[in-house]
Amino acid sequence: MKALILYRSHYGNTKQAAEAMASQLTALGHAPVVQDLRKRLPDPESFDLILIGAPTRMARVTRRALRVLKRLRKLGAARKPLAVFDTYGPIPTDPVKLEKGRKWLTPGAAGLMHDAAKALGLNVYPETLRCEVKDIRGPLIDGALDKAAAFAREFVSAVAPAR
Repeated sequence: MKALILYRSHYGNTKQAAEAMASQLTALGHAPVVQDLRKRLPDPESFDLILIGAPTRMARVTRRALRVLKRLRKLGAARKPLAVFDTYGPIPTDPVKLEKGRKWLTPGAAGLMHDAAKALGLNVYPETLRCEVKDIRGPLIDGALDKAAAFAREFVSAVAPAR
């Protein structure tokens, strides 16, 4: 299967998650294409499935990511399996700070993209991937790239016909 993995990354963390998913898909015998959301969108008809990710910044998702979801629908990709992911954090360890900061972290870019994709009538996978960063600029927490790879494996096994 051919997979299109689209991402927007400010500090490289979301790109790392996208690349970890691509590596996993390659290991499973699929053909992933990883591309920044800021580049021209390839024809989605030439792909079997799509993953799209962006960082959560100030409780929001980038406008570009939301525009790409609309563009995918317009280009006829409504029936293509689509999964969303994001990077977010850091998560405060102090319970009081965590409660105050929760509004900046949830539902996050993944939740917002998931809801937008659903509202657009896209074939969105019910699960989302969220990868935490240690600091505002990163790096990702330990195990985040393994989590991204596992998400890609689960997504493709859920939507791909058995070989």
